[in-house]
Amino acid sequence: MSEAEEGLPESVLESVLGRPGGSVLSCGAEPINGSSGAATGVLTRLTGLALYEGEQVPFSLVRKRIRPLTTGRHAPYANDPRHWAYWRREPLAYASGLLPAGPELTAPRCHAVVDDVLYLADVAGGPESPHVAARRLGTWQAATAVPDVPWLSGHQLAQRLAATHWTPVDADPRITALWHRREELLAMLAGLPVVLSHGDLSAGNIVASSGTTVLLDWATLGAGPVGADLAALALSTFTDPVADYLAGAGGRFGRAEVELGYRATLALTGAGRVHWMLAGGRSVPDGYEEFILSRLP
Repeated sequence: MSEAEEGLPESVLESVLGRPGGSVLSCGAEPINGSSGAATGVLTRLTGLALYEGEQVPFSLVRKRIRPLTTGRHAPYANDPRHWAYWRREPLAYASGLLPAGPELTAPRCHAVVDDVLYLADVAGGPESPHVAARRLGTWQAATAVPDVPWLSGHQLAQRLAATHWTPVDADPRITALWHRREELLAMLAGLPVVLSHGDLSAGNIVASSGTTVLLDWATLGAGPVGADLAALALSTFTDPVADYLAGAGGRFGRAEVELGYRATLALTGAGRVHWMLAGGRSVPDGYEEFILSRLP
């Protein structure tokens, strides 16, 4: 059965309409292309019309089919609930009640999880200001305890580095030197306060929607060092989000701790991405290496 022919489960339609008793008049499926998480199989936008008490109601939602990673260096960990690549984490996260729910910061509404498919609200909006996103992230992390659940990801950066092999590439020697500092930098991160972490807070996962910041893709939800989420935000926007994060956190975390978590994670993540780009024959964006090197811990 194709994505277009699969249809809409009754439980999903009831959630979309907010009431039982409707029926689907039409439903079209459009693939959503672009980067996606390790556990994402197929991402599809469903749009159509439903009928409820004689009224035609338009709907739009996202169908996210998940599946375990089967290739690559992280595939052996796809069934490990404490590894970032655990394939069942996102449905568990949506069902847990742990995700932010507004009014300023939220995850997309989950209409239902049916087998290995998530049905999510189709979030309309544009790019969010990294400063706004950082401030709202700080507010949420300051107010949210790290829960004791068995499927929460561990330290994602340490897990990624453990499976990474550095091969010779034509990078700035100072970038290569960061790889050789990895144990030192990971030890610094291990001494920091731990927060509930999104795990992939890059610009593509942040949407400004009607005054609310919506964070997409919760498959890497985990426990991570304070400030670590800011690294992905900075690397994808070339901004420094620390001051905004601290303002949102309202004194819950010290500046030195947040700065160290941010800078050490940025150094290791940035160096790894430079290596990945060069090893794969890709071009490093202008200013990328300089941005990393100007913010070393």
